[in-house]
Amino acid sequence: MSEINYDKLTRQFPTSAIKQRKGGNGKTLCYVETHSVLRRLIESTNNNFNFRVLGIEIHGDLVQATVELEIGGSVRQHVGTQRINGGNNDDAVKAAISDAIKKCATLFGVGLELYGPDYEAVATPSVAVAKPVQTPVQTARPVQAQQQTPRPVQTPPQQNGGNGQNRPAFRPIDR
Repeated sequence: MSEINYDKLTRQFPTSAIKQRKGGNGKTLCYVETHSVLRRLIESTNNNFNFRVLGIEIHGDLVQATVELEIGGSVRQHVGTQRINGGNNDDAVKAAISDAIKKCATLFGVGLELYGPDYEAVATPSVAVAKPVQTPVQTARPVQAQQQTPRPVQTPPQQNGGNGQNRPAFRPIDR
């Protein structure tokens, strides 16, 4: 495979390419159209990427497409969804596949700015401030030390991938 230009792959999309739509709970969601993501993949890899549809499932009026995207020998998988509107399954299948391709590309860094700021990039390092040392005041009689009860040890929460179930978190597969 040829060299991948990660600067091109992960650069922010221009404002004119970012679209908006209404989401659940009255939220406005930002997205980039599939042709813009595909153009970004073509440009940054010299058209040297592969994707394949691993499966299509229809659950009532919801279509789910599982897609695998390979760039530079690394593989990412994701699921895209689309509601069936008006009974045409073909359009919903195509839209679910497009959604899955965009989500796979996001796992390679494409369009991450649409999800919010990069907190690590904008975080300012905390500076430790030296506090003055206070010397204890001598008293006329000794103060009896109070016995402290030990605190219970807290164990870290079990890794569950954020889904409330005791399953390992999703990790992309590199081949």
